[in-house]
Amino acid sequence: MIKQEVIEQVRMQTDIVQLIGGYVPLKKAGRYYKGLCPFHSERTPSFHVNQERQTYHCFGCGTGGTAINFVMVTEKLEFPEAVKFLAKKLGITVETEQVSGRNQGLYDVCDQVCLFFEQQLPKTPAATAYVEKRGLSAETVRRFRLGFAPAGNMLRGQAKRRNWSEDLLVLAGLLNKRDDGLIDWFHGRLMFPIFSLSGKVIAFSGRVLDDSEPKYLNSPETALFRKGDNLYGVFQAKGYIREQTPILVEGNLDMLSLVDAGINNVVAPLGTALTPVQAQLLRRYNTRITVCFDGDNAGRKAGRRGIEILLGAGLEPQIALLPDGSDPDSYVRESGKEKLLELLAKWQDWVEFVLAGRDLTRVAEQRAALAELVGLLRLIGDDTTRELYANRIADRFRVNKTTLLRSAGQQKPGVPKTVVTRGVEEKLLGSAIQSRELARIARDLGLAETLLDEKLRPIARLVVDHCDDAGFNTGLVLGLLDDEETRKLVSAWTFDDVPTPAEFQERVRRFRADWLLRRLKEADAKGDDAAVENLQKERSELLQEVARERSARHEE
Repeated sequence: MIKQEVIEQVRMQTDIVQLIGGYVPLKKAGRYYKGLCPFHSERTPSFHVNQERQTYHCFGCGTGGTAINFVMVTEKLEFPEAVKFLAKKLGITVETEQVSGRNQGLYDVCDQVCLFFEQQLPKTPAATAYVEKRGLSAETVRRFRLGFAPAGNMLRGQAKRRNWSEDLLVLAGLLNKRDDGLIDWFHGRLMFPIFSLSGKVIAFSGRVLDDSEPKYLNSPETALFRKGDNLYGVFQAKGYIREQTPILVEGNLDMLSLVDAGINNVVAPLGTALTPVQAQLLRRYNTRITVCFDGDNAGRKAGRRGIEILLGAGLEPQIALLPDGSDPDSYVRESGKEKLLELLAKWQDWVEFVLAGRDLTRVAEQRAALAELVGLLRLIGDDTTRELYANRIADRFRVNKTTLLRSAGQQKPGVPKTVVTRGVEEKLLGSAIQSRELARIARDLGLAETLLDEKLRPIARLVVDHCDDAGFNTGLVLGLLDDEETRKLVSAWTFDDVPTPAEFQERVRRFRADWLLRRLKEADAKGDDAAVENLQKERSELLQEVARERSARHEE
């Protein structure tokens, strides 16, 4: 792992204007530099570079980040290689260090157990016969580190012989603590290691070799692993899904069979219904996705549920329909790679998928279908994309597009309006990331806990965790963000004006006072008199402090 101080040295010493100017002609425009965006076609420059903050942002397509992010995208490099690329230009020696974070023990024990499972696979005839039956090559087995968990608490015995920490094995979800002692979590299962984005083993998924239930068993949630936050195969696929549309399949073996056939841009959701976090993970790499689930009724229902999640994450879902009774695994093994690719190329968009098989001759059914489509339109955050789909739906049903868009823009029942506050939240957090002093004010006044927008909370936590660091700056925050969409958002903030500490402090206090008022009303509705009294007191003290500071500034 590259030392953090080396990363900061590279980031601080790189002249971002000079770097980007080598790719795109830039012209000085006031405090910033402007040019035509290298990432999308445009005639009027919307690409801005902030030399003071060492950031860039395109107000057309939304891309943005630091010099390292720019190199990653333009040179198609992963983060470590991008750092080395810039370091070489600067004559900086890249030093690495052994990772020794608080979870390193869990990473180590997961890797040791993975190796143990790998060693058991060729020793188990039933498991090797099953792998051969499923048509998986030795290369795929090696690449994805498939293994076998034997029955009889052999892992616990192995831990004793090799002096592995039983406490760590429990924390990693590999041993289960019961009243009568410790037992293995996995028994008699083909094992699929689950990798982090950096390639570390963080958990396992195990499949029985027969028809017993449960067919699949995942590791329990640990400090390293939450099932709904991870995708099977994303580490191996990430180099492909940047350039090719990702293919989402239902099962681990579906994914492995496609990889075995030479289709590498495939991931699977670990046996769970697709979650918003998984969809956001895919959104880091591509804006489109092809959903290829089983051809039965259950697979179609899963595809329909997935559309909502994908649209909500800003993805454009394409649905490839398999023949009834087929799944990706059986289809590619029976029909071959080329036939599957032909089928994938005949995808439907989500509008056609929702309407497929419906009798739209009656007005009642047309109204029901339109209501469903309008509900999905509401999930699309991008105005242009929403309007394009509205055009298609309006043409299909011969209705007024404006009526559709008006319906799609209505607030869903029971969903609180947060649009107004989000602008305020972004402005406050955008100021905090640009100044160490403002970041500390935000921390001390509890800005992070008052944010309503869940997308902003991870950024606020970074501010809280790092505002005491000597090297705290915008580049540090951007460098710590993994999510591409979040980085785009934050990079845009670096072009906003920053208030004085006194102004910022008053704004945060007023924002917190509004938050306390909302909580006060909720407590009052519940009849919680004690909470109402405490919240009233805190809010009153906050507003009094704002008034005192205003008065002091006026006297000056």
